[in-house]
Amino acid sequence: MYSRNACIKPVSLANDRIDESDIGPLWAKHFSMIRDDVASKIIVLSLVYIIEDKARMGTADGDWSGRVSRELRLHGIPADEFWEIQRAAAR
Repeated sequence: MYSRNACIKPVSLANDRIDESDIGPLWAKHFSMIRDDVASKIIVLSLVYIIEDKARMGTADGDWSGRVSRELRLHGIPADEFWEIQRAAAR
């Protein structure tokens, strides 16, 4: 007999957080899988929002795209990949 509860795995996010050093490696791991894996797509989209927030709250001078570019360089994320996801998310 099928039990719906047997398919649900409890998850605690209380201690799970993305550290600064995790951003680039997570992007590298999951970007190539966004077309086939929903979880990877969600992770990459979350990273886009994190990078945008960091650029918005950062103290670096410059325009929006300059501050985002600085964050991308800092984390080793290709700008073309970032802007592809960011444009798709804005639709």
